[in-house]
Amino acid sequence: MLFIGKKKIYYKNWIIEWLLEQKNYIKESTYANYSSIIFNHLIPELGDYYLSDIDNKMLQNLILKKYKDGRLDGNGGLSDKTIKDITILMKTSLKYAVRTNLINNINLDFLYPKSSKKDKIFVLSQNEQRKIMNYVIKNKDSKNIGILLTLYSGLRIGELCALKWKDIDFKKNILHINKTIQRVYIKYDDNKGESKMIITTPKTKNANRDIPLNNEFAILLKHLKTNDEDYILSCKKKWIEPRTYRKHFDRMLNTLNIDHVNFHCLRHTFATNCIRLGTDYKTVSELLGHSSVNITLNLYVHPQMSQKKKCINLVCKEFQFNEL
Repeated sequence: MLFIGKKKIYYKNWIIEWLLEQKNYIKESTYANYSSIIFNHLIPELGDYYLSDIDNKMLQNLILKKYKDGRLDGNGGLSDKTIKDITILMKTSLKYAVRTNLINNINLDFLYPKSSKKDKIFVLSQNEQRKIMNYVIKNKDSKNIGILLTLYSGLRIGELCALKWKDIDFKKNILHINKTIQRVYIKYDDNKGESKMIITTPKTKNANRDIPLNNEFAILLKHLKTNDEDYILSCKKKWIEPRTYRKHFDRMLNTLNIDHVNFHCLRHTFATNCIRLGTDYKTVSELLGHSSVNITLNLYVHPQMSQKKKCINLVCKEFQFNEL
């Protein structure tokens, strides 16, 4: 780092220097996320303060402000996830400033408003799933098959777009997930940036995974196979990027007269089907590539009232409550 010892340093100068140093140790997609947070949120709020003047109250107010009206388009507050990302980056950079003796220790414990919002998960009905399956079978091409592959395996769209034919072992009928493709926007300052496509390792360590394929579905895929190095969705050496593929999915929904849902709904539908059919949660978690079973439980396991009644009746029966 260029800054040594305690001196008057503007936060914006410090955080940019810190970001450039982190570039050597983090994925490009992570760097893009860091740069977006720093230039869109941290520098506008803290940039013109000296590092030594930043305190817990200032940071707590920043967090509350982001909950209230943090969106760049002016339409309300940010999501819990985005504020968590901002807070983690804010804490990490300031802790490093403490460790490098630029500032004295600072209290980085904060309070967060209790969120009343709960993200709703949209799932395709069984009738809608059949519509999609029938359409794809009648219109068999690699782009359409990709939608069915997601519906039957729970892939993320970036994972699907990054798949090459060599990632399928047709002898064992196993799909190897080991990379993802995404468009990132890397900001260099308040006005300049670069948008680019990158292929990188999956979201988490657990996202590197093997997914078995149904034998009949594997045969269907094999009929479409081209060269090993071709991408599955395009059957060419050039990929189809996620935002382009989302448009293809939207057109299919319109054709089938299905209400619009986002592409991630296919993943939610797969997970919900697994749970509904009695698959154990650990297996579902590994198929989805979640970092922990708790994520799977929190997202998809919501007991119905009938299940709750059954539980209560079983407990009462155990203690012969019905004989009183």
